[in-house]
Amino acid sequence: MSALASSGGCGSWAATIGELIRRTATALPGDVGAAIRLARQASTETPRGCGLLQTLLDNAALAQDRATPICQDTGTLTFWVETPDGARHAPIAAGIREAVAASTRRGYLRRNTIDTLSGQSRDENLADGAPVIHFETDPARDDVRIRLLLKGGGCENVSAQYSLPDADLQAGRDLDGVRACVLHAVWRAQGLGCAPGVAGVCIGGDRAEGY
Repeated sequence: MSALASSGGCGSWAATIGELIRRTATALPGDVGAAIRLARQASTETPRGCGLLQTLLDNAALAQDRATPICQDTGTLTFWVETPDGARHAPIAAGIREAVAASTRRGYLRRNTIDTLSGQSRDENLADGAPVIHFETDPARDDVRIRLLLKGGGCENVSAQYSLPDADLQAGRDLDGVRACVLHAVWRAQGLGCAPGVAGVCIGGDRAEGY
């Protein structure tokens, strides 16, 4: 899920980003809701599938009405921040961290951040690298644009990376090879991730940037 916040100045970043987090966690984007409704209408021959999709829509409506998270797993927070030339990044990053901590205390975010080695919970979802924040400078902008994605564990756990050529899949270093990898990843993920799923594909780059 994603949402958008814009600001022309450097006012209360924590308040602005806190509202962005609340909306992202509790309100299903319109295009996603429309896609689920279309899928439900097309599932008339499979009553179980139709019922599942209707349950998703009912849950989303209830979450928005009550301002509670759509899913109990509010995922890993990833922010993309686009700034004009000369904008200071430190106050924005500090506002993001403050907003994440406050949103966790208010129940909009689950305590998902765990130290990998010690197993210690970071109760405010703050740690080195958490949340994930990407800054980009756009000379054409005169404001700051912040986007947020909540990456749920169900999706993360079935993500996959491939290196082409892949002899096992008989996939070459071309678009046909990419298609073979995508189909293999989707086939392997069936029944494991949270349905319905949307496949996101990244081509190129190193493993860190391509994941």
